[in-house]
Order: sequence, then C-alpha cells, then structure tokens
Amino acid sequence: MTALPQRKHLTRLPVWLPLDKSVVYFVTACCAQRRAVFVNDRAVQTAVESLQRVEERLGWRVEKVCFMPDHVHLLLSPLRDREQSLSQFMQRWKTSSTLRLGGEIWQREFFDHLLRSDEKLEEKWNYVRENPVRAGLCANPDAYPYSGTPAEMLTRINCRAGTPNGLPAAKGNPTSPAARTPEDGDARPTMPDGEP
Repeated sequence: MTALPQRKHLTRLPVWLPLDKSVVYFVTACCAQRRAVFVNDRAVQTAVESLQRVEERLGWRVEKVCFMPDHVHLLLSPLRDREQSLSQFMQRWKTSSTLRLGGEIWQREFFDHLLRSDEKLEEKWNYVRENPVRAGLCANPDAYPYSGTPAEMLTRINCRAGTPNGLPAAKGNPTSPAARTPEDGDARPTMPDGEP
C-alpha cells in the first residue's frame, strides 16, 4: 500500500472582517475513517457536554451544531478576542470528547471557513440543517434530534431519556453518562487541567 503524502498544515490567516462585524466560523470535523460515531443519544450527549465545557472555559459561543453520523458541523464565535485560537478550541474539544467516549473518534484536521460580512449565519445554518434530510436520516430537519444549539439538543436527549424538565438525569441514572460518578463504576480519565 502506498503511503499518503504528508500535508503541510496551513497557517491561519488573521481575521480581516471590519470591527463592527461579528467573527463567526463554520467548522466541519470528521470522524476517523469516517466511521459512524454519532448515531445514538449517549454519543451525542457526551460530545455536546464536552463542547459546552470547552466553550465556557475558553470563551467561545457555539451558535449551532449538527451531528451527522460521521462528521459534525459547527457555527461558533470567539467571545474574548477576535483572534482567539480556533485550533486550540477544536483540539481541546476533540481531546475531551475522545477521552469521554473512548477509542479513536476524530480525524486530526478540521475544515473551517470564516463567514464573510455578506454571508448570513442563518443562511449557512439553513443549508447545514438540511444535511440530515439530504442524507436520508429524516424527512424534515425539525425532526432531527442532533441539530440546533447545544442546549436544545441536550433538552431533546434528556426528554427522550425520561427527564422531561431537560435537567441532567439524577446521579446513578444510567441514561445519563454525565450523571455517573467514579463511585458508580464509571471512572473517566481527565485532561491535565481537570477537564473530563
């Protein structure tokens, strides 16, 4: 078998948008070997919870996210500085979700696009939210449970798991991996700064 060529990692360009325009990235991250990882509530819930933790710690806002079985689309914005490191955000999220899910989850690289001032967030989102329909996963994008804001997805997942108030399941409830503790026999490795 022939080895794949080594790709040189591209240097990130500075944000060139006018100061009065929000910085919004459209990002696509693919699963390793394009495996179908995000096909159940547990996998998506775990990845969303990791996403929220990293979002809070690094000062980002995830506007919308769509988990397809073998890749994820995100629309996100830096909150602290227009030049915040998108690579650091993605690396931390991928590491956190991999540690919590186990196994090889992600391809090393990701694809990103800085929305231009004439591109509308909602127009981009309307295209993305149709992906499950185009892939034959649902007939209507509103019926797809793994698309929307992180909070919307967790509410949907928790409601399906029998917690209709949208709050995380009680400690010891096996429907919520986040509810399990090391005492319950679900010890998870942590990142150096304590990030699960």
